[in-house]
Amino acid sequence: MYKNALIKDLIRVVEDLYGTVESTDTIDKLKTKIENSSTFESDPDFVKTLIQNCIDERVSRNEREVTLEKQKIELAKLQLAKLEKEVELQTAKNEALSLNPAAKVEEKQFETNIENMIKSETYIQFAARLTANFQYYCSLRKVNSFESLCDLIIFDKLFETLNKETATHISIREAEDWFRPIDLAKEWDIYISSRSGSRKEIPITYGYTQDPFKNRSQNFKPKIKENYPQYLERENKNCYICGDSSHYARDCEERFKLKESHIHNRINVNTLKLVESEKQKAMSSHNSSNM
Repeated sequence: MYKNALIKDLIRVVEDLYGTVESTDTIDKLKTKIENSSTFESDPDFVKTLIQNCIDERVSRNEREVTLEKQKIELAKLQLAKLEKEVELQTAKNEALSLNPAAKVEEKQFETNIENMIKSETYIQFAARLTANFQYYCSLRKVNSFESLCDLIIFDKLFETLNKETATHISIREAEDWFRPIDLAKEWDIYISSRSGSRKEIPITYGYTQDPFKNRSQNFKPKIKENYPQYLERENKNCYICGDSSHYARDCEERFKLKESHIHNRINVNTLKLVESEKQKAMSSHNSSNM
């Protein structure tokens, strides 16, 4: 009955049976209290089940805690790998910039704008430095074909649109490699769906057609003059059936009454026609019999 039971399990059982436990109670005292309880005397199987449930609950709780600790360790490892990757990229950037004596490490050194041009640096040196930096960056990213270069450029542009939380998640998922654009989009959708539930996909067209080199966008709309009315408003808002201004004809109750009266009128007209035809038949048959 007490197999695999710890003192904390017995304390819980005694608390359920008696309500309180003395701080000086040992395992033997707790067992004695359990066996001398009125509940054990009347229903020993219930007490045995209670003890086993306390043991199982403790074991299950310990297993969950161990699993949670393992997950924390794995997450810490991934974050460490991400940090090492960032340090490696920064170190490579610094080494690439140090090839030029006039180069200085700046926050946006890799951006290809004229603001990154170092003082006393000629345009030829500026172009050569950007070329060397980009080539070194491609080698770090293991770009060895035109297709992979296109994927890397698209990946970088997509990654720039991520918020900080999503970017951190994607970086952890990447580990030592980088996602291709389609894989990045899948990871992005999965992450958003897991956080906010199912959602409809919202296509990001940015106004482009299937041909991205057309000057005019698909969503182009001509500029509308401010004094031009957006829609034509009907001057007379009265219902044309009953004349009331509180509603339109589509909501008028008289409309349905008109339909009903129209149906009744048609029935009455058909009935009169039938009666007239019967009268004419009777008269014609009567005249023929007299002749």
